[in-house]
Order: sequence, then C-alpha cells, then structure tokens
Amino acid sequence: MKIGLYGYQGAGATTLFNALTGLEAQTGYGGGKGVNKGIVKVPDPRIDRLAEIYRPKRTVYAEMLFMDFPPPPPGTTGLTNVDEARRMDMLALVVKGFTDEATGEKSDPALQLEELLGEMVLTDQDQFERYVQRRKKMKKDPSLAMQDAAVEKALAHLEQGLSLRTLEWSEDELRALRSFAPLTVKPALVAVNVDEDEVGSELPPEVHELAARHGLEVFKLSARVEEEISRLEPDEQREFLEDMGLDEPLSARFIRAAFSLMDLISFFTVGEDEVRAWPIPRGTNAKAAAGAIHSDLERGFIRAEVFHYDDLMAAGGDENEVKKQGKLRLEGKDYIVKDGDILHIRFNV
Repeated sequence: MKIGLYGYQGAGATTLFNALTGLEAQTGYGGGKGVNKGIVKVPDPRIDRLAEIYRPKRTVYAEMLFMDFPPPPPGTTGLTNVDEARRMDMLALVVKGFTDEATGEKSDPALQLEELLGEMVLTDQDQFERYVQRRKKMKKDPSLAMQDAAVEKALAHLEQGLSLRTLEWSEDELRALRSFAPLTVKPALVAVNVDEDEVGSELPPEVHELAARHGLEVFKLSARVEEEISRLEPDEQREFLEDMGLDEPLSARFIRAAFSLMDLISFFTVGEDEVRAWPIPRGTNAKAAAGAIHSDLERGFIRAEVFHYDDLMAAGGDENEVKKQGKLRLEGKDYIVKDGDILHIRFNV
C-alpha cells in the first residue's frame, strides 16, 4: 500500500513523514529535491502471537510505503510530482494548523486545505479537458463510449469545484477512469498539524465541513512532537504519549486510520518457513486473496483451508485442536475472506 503526503511549504509534511518512518529526511522545494520514501511495517499483535506459536524462519508484516512529495517553490502554484501521486493508493493532505514561530500568527487550516483541494481539482480537470480535445480530433470509436461518458461525468463534477470521490461510480466507470488515475477520486485524509497543546482540542468546524464536502477523513496530530517521540526509547515513548493523552505512537494510529479509510483487512498464512500478514480489500473472495500471495495460486485455485485467529487462540494455539473442534473449514473460490482468517491454499497449475 502506497500513501503520498502532500502539503505546502511549512505545513509539516516532511516532519510527519519522519515521525511515521523514523527517518531524518530534510524539507525542500519541488524540482530541487526528490521524493522522500520510507517503508513502515504495519503493527499487528496477532502476527507477533502467531510467530510465537509457529516459530517460523521469518515473520513478515504488512507494509506501507510513504512518499513525501516536495512542495512547489515559494511564489509558484500547481502540484509537484503529479504522475507519481497518481500511482498512490491513498493521499494524506497535510495542512498547517499551528502557530508560526516567526510571526506568532495562527494558521488557518481550512483556508490552506481549500487551496490544496482546489489545486487537485484543477489538475484533474485539466487532464480530462485535454482528453476531450484529443477525442475531437479522432474518429468515433464505440469501444471508448464508456470512457467518454465517464470523463464527461467527471468534468461536470470537477467544474463545480468538487472532488470525484464524492460521486457514485459504477465498477465499469471506475475501470474506464483507471488509466487517468485522477487525484480527487483516491481515498484521502486531511492531516491537520496543530500545536502540541491543541492535540486534545476541537478543530475549527470549517475544516470538518470542507473535508466532508470533498469526501475526506480528518486526522489531527502535532507532527513536531510526534517526530521527537518517535526517536525515544519505547519506555520513554509510553511516558510521553501518556502525558499527551495518547495510547500509541503516531505510526500505529495513522496506519489504523489508513486501513479504515481504505477498508482493508488482513488475513494470515502460517507455517515453519513463514508467518505473514496479507492486506486485502474487505469483501475479497478466497480466489482473489490467493492471488495476493501469488498469481499461480489464484490461477490454479482449488480450495482454501480456513480457520480464524480467534479460534486458534481459543484452542491454545494448537492447530490440531482447531481441527478436532471442527473450526477448520474447506472453502471454495467465492468464500469472502474475513479479517483474521488463516488460509492454507490448495492449488494445481
């Protein structure tokens, strides 16, 4: 899963990136610095427990790739690294809600969010308008009828200044738009970067209203403090988090919010060689879940042996006891995988 961090200069996107990844990237302007990239393991105590039971040669957590896109140089407009941003699974829009140390002025996160969303709407609109101009120079092509209709629908919505994620789309329409990878159709959350003493306070209602109008979730944090906490030893981390009224570090909270927004679940594969978590969209069937492991497993799928993590724990971590209790099932390709399922795939290619 790939998450892109977008924010104007001084909003704290790189500080947030450092807090999430534990890296020490430096801020910079678009064109003068590449994209910062960092991989974070998705914390899951179930994986830890399964590793204790099976004692595998290796334990593999689900991972998230964070990409911190540099802001445009001061005095310029537009978004940087748009092509890379289009390849993200999700976007995090970082806006400044803290007091500027140099001026002592409090930033307006709603105003900054409105500007950033406006840039994204215009970026998508420009892409679709260029497509329409190209199509006018081409012969009629019935095979592009769905794509043409989807583009027309998208443009009508964007011209109202609205994000495409707030429209209802059929599966066929989404497939037709896939090659465009519009920014405003992607799942996204607003990361409002506030002063340390405001983490527990309410954000201005305008932020929530604007986010709702564009189909966004809101996530509040103090990136500078979270970056400092991320560099502490675990015991010290817990102490600081308790002082802030938080239960866990930013990376865990942010990843959970991302999983929820993307509507992802995790299933597991277990054995002496490897214990591994596999994130998939909720509602994925067993055959497609097998494909997340390897395309051969999906192509040659026969059956899936399925039991649940909770049933394994109830059986004292003994897989044979799970079988004796009748909690291990053989499921076909249409079985909808549940969060916490443990799968053994039977296949033949």
